[in-house]
Amino acid sequence: MSEPAYVLDSTAFYAGIPYQGSGRYYTTYLVLEEVKHHNVGSSFIQTRVMVTEPSPESTNRVKTTAAKTGDLGALSQTDISLLALALDLKGADGGASLISDDFAVRNVAEVLSIPLAPTAMKGGEWKNITWKIYCRGCGKNYTNPKLVVCPVCGTQLVRKASNA
Repeated sequence: MSEPAYVLDSTAFYAGIPYQGSGRYYTTYLVLEEVKHHNVGSSFIQTRVMVTEPSPESTNRVKTTAAKTGDLGALSQTDISLLALALDLKGADGGASLISDDFAVRNVAEVLSIPLAPTAMKGGEWKNITWKIYCRGCGKNYTNPKLVVCPVCGTQLVRKASNA
């Protein structure tokens, strides 16, 4: 049986996960950029973490799924790259579990059936959320995650969990 594989978000580096555990570790160059100020030595990265980029197909699938769940506006390019890499690795060599404590990242991962590994997060049970974007002023609902102001009344739009 091979070692478990993990896709690491920046929070995994801050929590020290790749420094203390065994396994195969993957991340993207964008995550590496976020943690470069942290004690992530290049020799460590070369020996313990495979740094790679996701496929364009997986990147597009992540964006499409995140738009459907209402999480696209909450995801950074780094988050999208991380999810896409985990999606690429999902079917390869036994797959890889994603380590992140970002709620939007975990929500999209759950919808894409990407395995999630425990993080430093404490308490509570994880459940999938579908978000809706709505206007507090006029009550109109929107599906475009890039809208920030209601085109009808000019009120700032907000996200809330949908009960559907």
